[in-house]
Amino acid sequence: MIDNQEWNRIKQDLISRDVMTKTVTLPQIDVTTNGIRDGYIKVQGNTLPVSRGFFSKLAKTVNVNSQLATSFMKNDDEQIYATLIKAIKQYKSIRAGASQQEYQLIADPVAHEVVNIVKGSSGGRLSMSTICDISERILNDNPDMALASAATHRGETSIHFINNKEIKIPGVGADEEFNFGFTINTTPTSTGLELYNHRLVCSNGMRMNMGRGAIAGNLSEITEGFSMRSLKAGSIDQFLNQVKRVEAQGFIPQGFKQAIKQTKSTRASFSELEGAIQLIMQEMPDQDSAKDYRNLVANYFPAYASTVDRIKRHGVDILQLNQNQKSNIKTGMSVWDVVNNLTFLGSNRSEFQIGNREGLKSQGGKLLDKALNTGLDLQYSSLQQL
Repeated sequence: MIDNQEWNRIKQDLISRDVMTKTVTLPQIDVTTNGIRDGYIKVQGNTLPVSRGFFSKLAKTVNVNSQLATSFMKNDDEQIYATLIKAIKQYKSIRAGASQQEYQLIADPVAHEVVNIVKGSSGGRLSMSTICDISERILNDNPDMALASAATHRGETSIHFINNKEIKIPGVGADEEFNFGFTINTTPTSTGLELYNHRLVCSNGMRMNMGRGAIAGNLSEITEGFSMRSLKAGSIDQFLNQVKRVEAQGFIPQGFKQAIKQTKSTRASFSELEGAIQLIMQEMPDQDSAKDYRNLVANYFPAYASTVDRIKRHGVDILQLNQNQKSNIKTGMSVWDVVNNLTFLGSNRSEFQIGNREGLKSQGGKLLDKALNTGLDLQYSSLQQL
């Protein structure tokens, strides 16, 4: 856990690295062929340097296939990309009329460049200094709470609070004990609250937000997630009151035991397994590193290679499979195994240089949540035999 001295150091780091945002509309952004090659955009006549991945993110934000956009730039077809973005800007401007959609340009204060663009206003995002003040207030008012960890990555910040009381979940394994708590998280446009836990057997952290779902009819009436999208009067008090409500239920997500049992007994689909691997690779410095890919699959997701071999033996071309088809192919790993490997790599230092480890914790929680909401891909596969 984080002591006061370490917290003071982390707090200064969080505040100094907090991103800067600028509200713009699409017509104000000028994308040129030279800008794509040299790494800049122009906003109302001002030149702003951008990161290597910015143009792919811009394409995705305006609903252009990001892989297609990347292929344009890799093949020196920057003019095609620039023309495409210009056409989309004109189309959206005509459709919007006087009411233009707002976007946020996200700038990294350390790298001194624009690293992302997201849709929406920044009206619900608290400053990092305010979030740190709220964190200290929560700790002072709740003596059983402690800080587990805190991290930030280009506007995505997570501060994890843990209840010091260890809880054993009956019926899910002899060594399964957890500390439960919550996470204050930010995006470039909002400040939110999620439930959080540590699995004590291996110190894995997992972020989750188990709201009500069509399958989970027995979940609590308490909304376990909260997102602040404006800073109107009373918003911070509402945020703190939500902390008190989840504390009253011990920070334990309703349906947690059920979700663990379901993920342990359900095979991960090829789609779920492939998605976990792709998420991790996206956070590597070299996303196309064949060496990292082989090591990741061999050491953490060995069922992937054996599943690929099985598919090929049946004469099926994997590249021709769509997501629906992949979601119906079983692998040799349970969903719980995939969750644990995601949260292990998200919570611990490993042989891989993973940029945003928090995203892995969050995805692990989403997979667990999936068992109660939409249902795991193969959760009801036994019904096919009826």
